[in-house]
Amino acid sequence: MPRKISYVPTAPDRGSVATLPLNAIPQDVIDEVEEVYKALKDNPNGRMRAEFDTKGELSTYMTQVSSYCSQRTVNGTPAPLRFRKSPTKNLPETTMDYRIGDPLPPKEETVAPAVATPAVAPAATTGKKGK
Repeated sequence: MPRKISYVPTAPDRGSVATLPLNAIPQDVIDEVEEVYKALKDNPNGRMRAEFDTKGELSTYMTQVSSYCSQRTVNGTPAPLRFRKSPTKNLPETTMDYRIGDPLPPKEETVAPAVATPAVAPAATTGKKGK
């Protein structure tokens, strides 16, 4: 008999983490995300580290955090956050480093500036006809 049973959603085919509805995210995770966001906003040159007993717990936490960040609202207005798991070099598989911050600004479309093409004068002719 398992010690703990929990729902772990399957990730969509596009390779991203599945999104849980807001009412399925524990309040302590929501509170923690807000605390981490504020801490990293005040100290932007670092990241957070989370350690878990199992890979399943880490996966569940990532799903909850990324779900909350993508659906976050402030006073009824959408205010999503950006969750980014850092590469895990030399960390145990049950540990992750991550950041929570403001979303990246939208990429501006780059349009090549219009360049006026100078008028080209016809080449001078010498009066001889070519073969």
